[in-house]
Amino acid sequence: MNRIYASPKLLFGENALQGLEELPPGPICIVTDPFLVTSGGVKAVTQVLDRQQRSYTIFSEIEPDPSIQIVSRGLQHIFRHKPDTVIALGGGSAIDAAKAILYFCVRFKAGFMDRKYIHKPYFVAIPTTSGTGSEVTSYAVVTDRENNVKIPLSDQVMIPDMAILDADFTKTLPPDLVANTGMDVLTHAVEAFVSRQANDFSDMYAKSAAQIAFNHLPALYRQIENQTLREKMYTASTMAGLAFTNSGLGINHSIAHTLGAQFHIPHGRANAMLLPYSIAYNAGLSPYRKEGVPHRYAELARHLGFDYLDDKMASRALIAVTESLNQLLGIPSSLKALGVERPVLEEKLDGCIQTILSDMCTASNPVEITPVELRQLLLDVYEGKALWK
Repeated sequence: MNRIYASPKLLFGENALQGLEELPPGPICIVTDPFLVTSGGVKAVTQVLDRQQRSYTIFSEIEPDPSIQIVSRGLQHIFRHKPDTVIALGGGSAIDAAKAILYFCVRFKAGFMDRKYIHKPYFVAIPTTSGTGSEVTSYAVVTDRENNVKIPLSDQVMIPDMAILDADFTKTLPPDLVANTGMDVLTHAVEAFVSRQANDFSDMYAKSAAQIAFNHLPALYRQIENQTLREKMYTASTMAGLAFTNSGLGINHSIAHTLGAQFHIPHGRANAMLLPYSIAYNAGLSPYRKEGVPHRYAELARHLGFDYLDDKMASRALIAVTESLNQLLGIPSSLKALGVERPVLEEKLDGCIQTILSDMCTASNPVEITPVELRQLLLDVYEGKALWK
């Protein structure tokens, strides 16, 4: 039996924040980061709550790549204040942190009572970037800083009940963040489409998200103030999230999780750098992987307008346009270009391979990757060796 998780309630467009007037009664907790407090971004939310005379607290300790320690402090905040609604306001870090807090809250209570008696707070996600799609997914990632490991979590309890898409929150994003998050959208869409768990429903969202990203991300990078373009990428991000929460991802994300934790590379930037390599490997275009799923990449490439009859040629066209997009957005094509030293990589290589292979995203990769192939792939990514040429 297959399952499709359609989405939370989605509110978007003009005055979308007024959806906060629909929240259930009871106290509210806002989970956000310090910048949105000091910059006044959180006021857009609290003004709506103040008009309704709602009681709320703010947990604003969220950091980039939220750590287990931050999640623990957020969990203590939830236990102290007992909110009936949790609002996550911010980028992927704030939303993922709120998800992890709710996940561990339910898990903790489940140790003492049957899950059917556990009250989960109503969960609202308000993304302030267009990239992670976390506002509609059952996934979250937290970081174990002591061991430099990113830990993916997946549970339906983490799917928000409501997602509010207000593009005004993305007005002040700098170009590098637009690039990184935008390429995260594209990577979500591509990996969801070729996943071994892909289906007609996830394909529909993945195709649309990929097309919007290819058509509008370059223009948005040059015209960040353009409201229409920001709304388009917001939509693409949510569509890509709906795609991969129903299909899974692949080694592009598994590798990005690990390299990001070990070498402190922003997640979207790592995904963008890796995307040509993962396409080449999975499509059977590399010297050490001759078999793959070029027909899936070709189907996506043809949907985007690259009308090649040969599947591998179409896959190469998809790689070429991805490379061009990375170049336009100023994203390096190798770990070496990102400043990683080869002796450091080699020292950590065995641990990285083990972590990547055990990452939950690897299970839905369209082809199985061996430790030997993964080692060579990582070394090629370090050097920027184009496997597909």
